[in-house]
Amino acid sequence: MNDTYIRILLIDDDEDDYVVTRDLLSEASGLKHTLHWISSYDQALGIICENKYDVYIVDYRLGERTGLDLLYKASCNGCRAPFILLTGEGDHETDLKAMNAGAADYLVKGEISAPLLERSIRYAIRQKLTEERIYHMAFYDSLTNLPNRVLFQDRLRLALANAERHNHMSAVLFLDIDNFKRINDTFGHILGDRLLKEVAGRLSSIMRKCDSVTREAPDLFARLGGDEFTVLLNVISETQDAARVANRIKESISMPFNVDGYEIFITSSIGIAIYPVDGEEMESLLKNADAAMYHAKEHGRNNYQYYKQYMNAAAFERLTLENDLRKALERDEFLLYYQPLIDLNTGSITGMEALIRWKHPDGGIVPPSEFIPLAEETGLILPISEWVLKTACAQSNAWRAEGNKPLPVSVNLSSQQFQQKNFINNLSGILSESGISPRDLSLEITESTVMQNTKTSFASLHKLTEMGLLLVIDDFGTGYSSLSYLKSFPIHSIKIDRSFVKEISTDTDNAAIVTAIISMAHSLRLKVVAEGVESADQLEFLCRQGCNEVQGYLFSPPVPPEEISRLLLAEARGEGIGDLILKKGTGHLKTI
Repeated sequence: MNDTYIRILLIDDDEDDYVVTRDLLSEASGLKHTLHWISSYDQALGIICENKYDVYIVDYRLGERTGLDLLYKASCNGCRAPFILLTGEGDHETDLKAMNAGAADYLVKGEISAPLLERSIRYAIRQKLTEERIYHMAFYDSLTNLPNRVLFQDRLRLALANAERHNHMSAVLFLDIDNFKRINDTFGHILGDRLLKEVAGRLSSIMRKCDSVTREAPDLFARLGGDEFTVLLNVISETQDAARVANRIKESISMPFNVDGYEIFITSSIGIAIYPVDGEEMESLLKNADAAMYHAKEHGRNNYQYYKQYMNAAAFERLTLENDLRKALERDEFLLYYQPLIDLNTGSITGMEALIRWKHPDGGIVPPSEFIPLAEETGLILPISEWVLKTACAQSNAWRAEGNKPLPVSVNLSSQQFQQKNFINNLSGILSESGISPRDLSLEITESTVMQNTKTSFASLHKLTEMGLLLVIDDFGTGYSSLSYLKSFPIHSIKIDRSFVKEISTDTDNAAIVTAIISMAHSLRLKVVAEGVESADQLEFLCRQGCNEVQGYLFSPPVPPEEISRLLLAEARGEGIGDLILKKGTGHLKTI
């Protein structure tokens, strides 16, 4: 409704009725309004479809047509302004027909006074506003103000019916914000909600800015819930039209967001399903677009994928794996294997890294690369990570009870776990419950995790150090690699990522990077560990560069805890696994 005037259109084929209505409204001094009059049914229908008026006063008799006919037609064309019907005589049956058709009120000519007309208009508008509020609550998302699932599905049904009638293609895009749970866990749900509102604003702006050359623009964006959005393209001439829209969305989302003073970078994964090749029914199109979106996530995120038939099988496998993963903890299906760390000066075991494995109920061992990303997406990583910490601490205590020398056990921290507000308190409780010394626990944190929120990370790392824990930057070289944070953060050692170690004997660039990392770390008095050592050539290179410790299949793969007990016992008898070291001064390997 206009903020100043109520815009009224009188539709009546009798000019005398217009004069009477005009005069009555002029007597209603409290009603600011503008009044226009037309006498033609056809002209009225065209004007009503433009939605320029706040209320329509319509004569019941319009030549061969009726005001009810006009009301039905206007409603079908999407007009939501209220109708007040006028008739020459009171008729209970006509009254009922008007109300059933959706008229806001019904007035009898000759019995209308200025106060009655004003009251009817105000009542009709209030009634329509109430209906619109109810409609908005039912069909729009309360957070982002975008259409919700119900409205999207309704519009999609209409689009598909129209596509079938006119034999053209339509497209559905399923969009998901990558790693959005990490945003909630790091900054809290309130900021996460504000970010979703910002995303919705960008999506809406894309819909408004139709490309002036290709004319491709989304017809509808909707939020299905959480960080999931859908896009409807009613008409496309070729499948690439959908890809161009997906690219515009992806590029827009990847631009930084400024929320509550934080600069936040996010990406999106988008799945595309095309009518009719990827499905002719609403349910199948949505399901296939969803499957394509998960395929985009599996291919590195921040991309779009068209649906292919094999994706449903993959999506079903993923759903099955997720369901099994949710039950794995309560069924005690997780195992911890341990891989020894070897000191390159002495060849002795100096610690071991705890590595999780999943013994699937079907009998096979599922590697972490297959279930850890899924655990991170679903939030299951938090209870799993807590189980790893508790189990590793208990195992460290068990090895000590066997009479072995005290050795730190390394545990990999997930980003979500490290960013938890109560993480340090939980960790303190686990240490107390297990009875191990904090010096016997080493926490491995990736560069990207540390750099997500440097101020918070700095404080947390210092608290962990004050507790006596050893801190390791894992996968070094694959993240931010900043000297400034290495100087500022209280870390004890860095682990060179296996991707650099793999080709140090054949790739001069990797060799140069590893040499630089070792030199830099030593200048900062940090210990250097190389992981993924599998050959004597790799070991010889690392020895020459002064690397402190190594781990890898050259010495031992990850093994069950009882195998570690056997290795420690053998080492105590002088039969260590670290039997290859660099003979000082010769540059050659020797056996000890």
